Amino acid sequence: METTESDSPITTDQFARHLFRELHLTILQHETGALTGNVESVHDMRVGIRRLRVAMNNFAICFHKPERRRWRAKLENLAAALGKIRDLDVMIEALKRQAEIRTASDRVAITSFVSRLRVRRRRALQNLKSYFSGEEYLEFKQGFSADANQSPAPKSESDAQ
Repeated sequence: METTESDSPITTDQFARHLFRELHLTILQHETGALTGNVESVHDMRVGIRRLRVAMNNFAICFHKPERRRWRAKLENLAAALGKIRDLDVMIEALKRQAEIRTASDRVAITSFVSRLRVRRRRALQNLKSYFSGEEYLEFKQGFSADANQSPAPKSESDAQ
């Protein structure tokens, strides 16, 4: 059986940074789809953010506290921008399923409500596009890859808190 393991062991810091970089790239893979409003891309991007947040919590010792806080804030803001769209997607889908089993008069009301939700979703998508073109997201896109190529600075035990 062939393995891809290296002969030289890697440190926890190296492993964590490699994992963060991979998760970061996974998030970025869904950017184009999210910008077009693709439901699955928005969902997948959010899942990637949750996974990266968990990895950052599990490997908190590998980063200085200010660095972790900076990345957590960026991830929170990105998740919030995507979350507004995702919440509307879930609500629209649930209402469409309900419309299938309701009376004709209920369907009219549900269809009207879904139309209003779609207007809100378009606005949320515009806000996401604005966020994607902003400085914070640009730093998110570029920063993690750059950070992943650097060795982490020595940390004190209080940094891991």
